[in-house]
Amino acid sequence: MSVVMANARRYRARRKKLKSAMLDELTTVLQYNRRYLALLLRASGRSVFTHHRTRVVADPRVSLVCRRGRKKTYTADLLPHLKTAWRLADGISSVHLAAFIKANRAVVFRHLELKDIPPRMKRQLLAISPATIDRLLGPVRDRDILKQRYQRKPHAAWLRKAVPVQSYHDKPLDRFGYVEVDTVQHSGNTGRGQFCVTVTATEADTGWTELRALPNRAQIWVSKALNRILARLPFTPTEMHTDNGGEFINRTLIGTARRRKLKQTRSRAYHKNDAPYVESKNGSLVRAYVGYRRYETRPEYFILRQLAPLISLRHNLFMPTMKFQAPAATDKPSARRRRTIGTPYHRLLESKRLSPRQCHRLRALHRRIDYFKLTERIAVLQRQLDRAYQTKYSAAPTP
Repeated sequence: MSVVMANARRYRARRKKLKSAMLDELTTVLQYNRRYLALLLRASGRSVFTHHRTRVVADPRVSLVCRRGRKKTYTADLLPHLKTAWRLADGISSVHLAAFIKANRAVVFRHLELKDIPPRMKRQLLAISPATIDRLLGPVRDRDILKQRYQRKPHAAWLRKAVPVQSYHDKPLDRFGYVEVDTVQHSGNTGRGQFCVTVTATEADTGWTELRALPNRAQIWVSKALNRILARLPFTPTEMHTDNGGEFINRTLIGTARRRKLKQTRSRAYHKNDAPYVESKNGSLVRAYVGYRRYETRPEYFILRQLAPLISLRHNLFMPTMKFQAPAATDKPSARRRRTIGTPYHRLLESKRLSPRQCHRLRALHRRIDYFKLTERIAVLQRQLDRAYQTKYSAAPTP
């Protein structure tokens, strides 16, 4: 380092060719890496940080480097007192802990370990934010989780383990009877409060879809709606695929699937493409008819309850849908993806998977339904739903 300090000023004052010659000589003498030696000669007398976040002190006499920037307000000295308050509140979340300290200051600071703390620490505990609590208590929480002292939703974890995850690529090849289920929320611009939802169940192979409207997404309503849907399907379902919502991953629905001998699977978290068939029906059947408005009143729910089965009936019996088929081995490269257009009704009959009794019931249902009356009834209910929505916001205020 003495050699570097003696040559640094001459190195910085020379031109490029002379700098290169100096580096050749000093590299031979000191056995340093050439680039590292050039860094030391340029930065002698100060501390620098390389691109690899390595601190280099070019002057050995410098032992203290000034740290610029705002000093920390909440230091490690506050952590023992914060841990005491957290234990006092039974290990609640950071948002709840910050509110707990402010709301119960008289109780918190009567604790044996907190009543004699310095006034500065007391002011910091009263002003601390949830983000700062998370930063300080993060390592403590991780250790407690490893010790299994504070388990995060153990019951929900057990239920999720009971329902295996199935991605889009793992779906069975022969998918007749494979039903995807999802909920559409009629919450408008906000998800707060209670609002109506629609349960959508779609059979992947034929596109047969059933819709049911519910007053909210409580698991009791979802379970009853799925029981009605499964009982009214014109075929026997074999597998049910849902997302990770609590209305589907619960003890009631898992028991229903087991009693009906249905294999229940769920999507990966934040992967909507794991249930593509029902996601497409959410847009083409639900949103296309009722839109994105917020429906929360009883008149709106009663209209939706009548409208949802009629929409599914119209599309299942009369509306053709496009479906892509897997290419055959003999297909030409230009015709690798063949598309077929047909109604779910005709696809069910052509599948040859229905029993004679099921085929007879399905044909009788098709003969019994008048398309024009069904379409007019849907239009009438849509107008009533729009009127109920407009009345909800234009009603005169009560004195």
